[in-house]
Amino acid sequence: MNGGDGRRLVWGVVLILSGIVLMMARFGRLPFLPEGYVWWGGAVTAIGLVSIVTARKAETVGTGVTLSLLGLWFVLVTNGMFRLSWYNSWPLALVAAGAGTVAHAIAAFWLPDPKTGRRRRSRGDEPESQEAPHA
Repeated sequence: MNGGDGRRLVWGVVLILSGIVLMMARFGRLPFLPEGYVWWGGAVTAIGLVSIVTARKAETVGTGVTLSLLGLWFVLVTNGMFRLSWYNSWPLALVAAGAGTVAHAIAAFWLPDPKTGRRRRSRGDEPESQEAPHA
């Protein structure tokens, strides 16, 4: 199974599970969620987590981190947790964007970066010089 098949498998399982959960929610069969719980932000979080797990590019890791954190923020605000509202918690969107940028930069050490077309080199990976040392 190549990488594309693995990604399709993960997305297929996510779609199946999402459909089951949505169907159960329609019939009121989700005992682990409190009454009136708004969980659409969890879908955004799930998409972000799947993006991180199936990432083949550093950019995808950054996008996944941003989506996951934004989804978490959506869940917290729409359910009134920690007395957060859209008005008083909008800076968390900046935190999510910054975390995604940092995750992209860190992931670029292990995964290809589309901007350069290759992995970044760490200091220990630099090729040795062919010149003789100076006396």
